[in-house]
Amino acid sequence: MMKHEKWYVPGYGTEKVGPFLGSLIEMVRPQKILEVGFGYTTPFLIESLKNNFELVWDDNCDPEYLKNKYDPKLVIIDNQSLEKNTNRAKQRRNFLKEQPTNLVDFIEGDFTQSSIVSQVKENYSQFDLCWFDCGGPEEYQFFIDNYFDMIKEFSIFHFTFFKGEENKNGKIISKCLSEYLRSTGSNMQRLDIIEPHKFKQGSITILRKVNNENQ
Repeated sequence: MMKHEKWYVPGYGTEKVGPFLGSLIEMVRPQKILEVGFGYTTPFLIESLKNNFELVWDDNCDPEYLKNKYDPKLVIIDNQSLEKNTNRAKQRRNFLKEQPTNLVDFIEGDFTQSSIVSQVKENYSQFDLCWFDCGGPEEYQFFIDNYFDMIKEFSIFHFTFFKGEENKNGKIISKCLSEYLRSTGSNMQRLDIIEPHKFKQGSITILRKVNNENQ
């Protein structure tokens, strides 16, 4: 049986991405996560943050790390434009309302609105990890221009390749990587993961900023 099947929408291409993101969160243990465009991946993100409180600390755990306070937060931005006023949209909002208020914040609106950008910058400042799955080239460029500086380490983008070739979304990411390296002199790692059997949305690109804190 598919996990979180009620959240699954055929053709959206996230049935394998959801579990992948969940595992990544349990591995790297980010404190603050930004998700732009919520859907099938959302319950995996929430579940993994909850699991991070319940891990079994065996003799492979760094005692110095255990001294750090773990107080995670998932911030979700979505205007539900694809499913507005549907039962599915209502069920998803209700699910988010059921989550602990200190764990999940839902910002209902268009992430490109200046008021939303200001709200995110004023209230959260920085994120350790972002999952971006919203729109096409214009939206990807807007995210790079207005949110990318807020991401401290992992930025994960959906649908960056088409039939094995970099699409317009992917080219925006490539340009971002080039400009970041040129302007900051800092290192940034890139990993493209392509699902060769997918016709439409079947790829993700991971950018990881590398500095003294997270290398």
